[in-house]
Amino acid sequence: MNFKNAILLTLAISGGAMFLVLQKYSKEYYSSFEQPRAPVIDQPAARYRAPDFILADLDQNEFKLSDSQGNVVVMMFWTTW
Repeated sequence: MNFKNAILLTLAISGGAMFLVLQKYSKEYYSSFEQPRAPVIDQPAARYRAPDFILADLDQNEFKLSDSQGNVVVMMFWTTW
């Protein structure tokens, strides 16, 4: 075995050992972080009423929630950053 092959073999073995050590410790390090969980939201009580509000639509017409009492209201909010 010549000197070049010995150096390559040494680098390969030390690189593999370093990979195994880093893989082991990185799993231990990252597993210590707790992922935040979404809060559990209780269902609103029966006959729950949303607070009244007024919004303007794209044509600047006012929409008042109390005017739609007894109807289903679905709202979508859209934004761009």
